[in-house]
Amino acid sequence: MWKKGSAILLAGMLVLTGCANEASLVRDSIVASIDKPNYDFQGTLKLTGDVEKLPAAFGETAVDKEGQAFLAALKAGVTAKGSQQDLKNAKFQLEVNDDKLLRDNKLWTGDKKASVEMIAADNKVYVKSPLDSKYLVIDATASNPFGGIDSTEGVDPAKLKAFQDKMNDLTLNFIKKYVSKYGYKLADAKNLGVEKVTLPNGDKVDATHVAIKIDAKELVKMFFFTANDAVASQDVKAFAIDFMVLTNTFAEEIDPEMGKTTEAEKRALAEATISEGMKSAKQWLDETGKIYTPEKVVEEMKKEGFQNLAWNLDFYVDSAKMPVHQKSSLNVTFQTKDMKQALTIGLEADQYAYNFGKATKFSVPAKDAGVTVEQLYKDEKAINSFSDKGFMRPFAQSMLEQYKWQKELEAEWAEYEAEAAEPATVTP
Repeated sequence: MWKKGSAILLAGMLVLTGCANEASLVRDSIVASIDKPNYDFQGTLKLTGDVEKLPAAFGETAVDKEGQAFLAALKAGVTAKGSQQDLKNAKFQLEVNDDKLLRDNKLWTGDKKASVEMIAADNKVYVKSPLDSKYLVIDATASNPFGGIDSTEGVDPAKLKAFQDKMNDLTLNFIKKYVSKYGYKLADAKNLGVEKVTLPNGDKVDATHVAIKIDAKELVKMFFFTANDAVASQDVKAFAIDFMVLTNTFAEEIDPEMGKTTEAEKRALAEATISEGMKSAKQWLDETGKIYTPEKVVEEMKKEGFQNLAWNLDFYVDSAKMPVHQKSSLNVTFQTKDMKQALTIGLEADQYAYNFGKATKFSVPAKDAGVTVEQLYKDEKAINSFSDKGFMRPFAQSMLEQYKWQKELEAEWAEYEAEAAEPATVTP
């Protein structure tokens, strides 16, 4: 859940992990935030640019009023605020800053702003708007939490949870280890010195301001650097082997028809497979890198209509190396063959993190305070827990339809297996 609690931190994880020189402080703050995932947060996210011109640019004359209402609401921005207790438990509220168009199009009503509350507790997620009487409960340890077909059907939830926990621990430990060593040198990263940051709770803190600018060429360079670094990294290889061994072990546990192999056999197979995969990847990178230089890739992108990319990031890191304030502004200009004019679409985010180690506590909803998709399936009246004046009801109905479809397939498969098990009739 730490990813959901920090949109810009995730951007940093994906693109700025471990930048050297001035941005090394960003790398350290990312690792620190994983080690200390207990904090409150507040931030805004909004679309910018020519969003409303998109339909016309693609030649669409009939404008979907509901779609335009949602786009307009996203341009006004969404505010997220809440607390994260650890990597699995968090609570936050998403609120639309201006919901007038949502109301005008009958997508929202009531005295409160359009919003939704989300609570993540271990492997369950609870979602509810102010208009609803109960939470919609999504269980990640259930065989089919979203109502879709899932390979874990019939698996013991305890075994599934244990597997998920091991996988999460393995992945997070790898991320911390890899990020701390990553050494890409950004072309434009500046340390702007110490500045005073005022947090949402009124506290003021001194933080080092690191400003980073990225364009399309820089992104391509970072991709090739990361790819080449990964295929040569023993840490990446070890992680991939452990990942494959853990996955194969779980597969054998849940499938009685699979043959059992020893730990040594699984590890030998994984090492051979990963080694061959990394060897092939390195060969591809060597060959591709000679032909497609960063300049060549950017040139090809422009031919396809991708004209410009500008990504500005600002990180404010306190003396404990925690990212107390993060800002991101991403703008992309493009014009495809079907578009009448070039458009610039952007995404802006601004987030604060505070109360490290003493985040606001919250309680998990009681069992009778929520409704699962399975309960919606068994009791048609349960859908009334979600108001027909809000957006949660259509979402719940969509999940229910997927669940019904899944049940129908299960019934058909059971019938097929029953027929296949019947002894063949021999005609004398």
